[in-house]
Amino acid sequence: TSAIFVQAGAFTVPDNAHRLQARLASLGPSAVASAEVNGKRFYRVRIGPLATVDAADAMLGRVVNAGYQEAKITVQ
Repeated sequence: TSAIFVQAGAFTVPDNAHRLQARLASLGPSAVASAEVNGKRFYRVRIGPLATVDAADAMLGRVVNAGYQEAKITVQ
């Protein structure tokens, strides 16, 4: 099954990712997940998993309103 997340940001410095995660903690369950892209390590800040596409859309709106215009919905 798929899981829906809102990705608020991706960083190459883990401390930056953890700072963003702390800022978003009030919005919902968030985590920092590391991933390698083109040989480079990134730390993604994600909120979720969210139960429905509607819930993800609503969360995306809250994250964007909090000042993170680059946020996007991701499915894993």
